[in-house]
Amino acid sequence: MKQVGIVGGVGPEASNKFCELLIKHTPSKKDQENIPFLHFCNPQIPDRTDFIVGCGENPLDELIKTSILLENAGSDFLVIPCNTAHYFLADIQRNVSIPIIDMTKILVKEILSEYPPLKKVGILATTGSIEAGIYQDYFCSVGVEAILPNSSDQETLVMRAIYGNDGIKAGKKILPQKLLMNAAQKLIEEGAEAIVLGCTEIPLVLKQKDFGVKLYDPMELTAKEIVHYVREESKDSFVGVDFVLQDFAKDLGRKFEGDKLVEVASY
Repeated sequence: MKQVGIVGGVGPEASNKFCELLIKHTPSKKDQENIPFLHFCNPQIPDRTDFIVGCGENPLDELIKTSILLENAGSDFLVIPCNTAHYFLADIQRNVSIPIIDMTKILVKEILSEYPPLKKVGILATTGSIEAGIYQDYFCSVGVEAILPNSSDQETLVMRAIYGNDGIKAGKKILPQKLLMNAAQKLIEEGAEAIVLGCTEIPLVLKQKDFGVKLYDPMELTAKEIVHYVREESKDSFVGVDFVLQDFAKDLGRKFEGDKLVEVASY
């Protein structure tokens, strides 16, 4: 059975949660039927958002070091349970010989598979992810409109909930939940048909039962994808850096002229 390498510590509670999700979604009746994984929790990886917005140390070297350690320890492929870290994914992949699963593409792939097709999705993510266009660019390429918080809400609701003194990274939950529920509701009022939980800290406080639209958690979707890939001996394409979302969209009946979507199939 393939062994998963988990680049953890980004942040620590979120990567621990990913390990739980991997176990939760693995159908097993005994210990030996679970998927083996190596989790290197390295909280010394510099903050990804700080670097992207121009006020912090580049985390790439530490991300590469952590990935190489997991490869040398026997991992067959890697996963990084941090959305913002996917800004560096192609560079990390160039420095290891095993594939890295792309959590952000798995999320977009899942949304493309919905019927009826979703036209507008709201994104809650770090400012680093937003400024890097991690999700917006992918959604734009397949004809899905991304709705983002305004700059004030991004700072006072989303980033405060994640990074504030009473935020999730500080081990708090009550205030972050209130702030993020407010941010999500505003996106829904602007027309979002679903909400992407685009930072791995956010699913620690936002729950589906509190919303009338579907919440998409890239971390949980990725855990399920890994189980499918490893346990079911899936012949599907590995969703890594080379996975082309437009090709997947075309297989679903979406038609493009160049890079522009011109038709969505009514399947």
